[in-house]
Amino acid sequence: MQQSQEIIRRRKLPFNLGLEENDVWALHIVYGLFALSSVTAIPALLGLLLVWLKRGELAGTWLEEHATWQIRTFFIMVIATVLSMILAATFVLMPIAWLLAGTTWLWFLYRTIKGWLRLSNQQGFEDAKSIL
Repeated sequence: MQQSQEIIRRRKLPFNLGLEENDVWALHIVYGLFALSSVTAIPALLGLLLVWLKRGELAGTWLEEHATWQIRTFFIMVIATVLSMILAATFVLMPIAWLLAGTTWLWFLYRTIKGWLRLSNQQGFEDAKSIL
């Protein structure tokens, strides 16, 4: 019995969600999904689901700031996209809708890149709830 427990201890799974390194990998995956969502929204939804599920495990760590950053980025993007769609429904406000949609897309990419770089450098955020 003791030998089998020793074998289990030596054998580590590649993605044990309790380890900080794997929490970092999970957040890297979310940033990657956000980057892919520049083409379609489905990866961003998967990223939101992943970060939402991991958020409780990250509480009290520097990674919690990244989770907050990612969740806020997603929801602000959704709100701005819906607003752009409402504006696009009127012919007169169509140029404003395009401007808002383009600016929102650039802002989303900026936040994704900024967050990903900070995560790669093992840095948190002073204010994860800021707009920029």
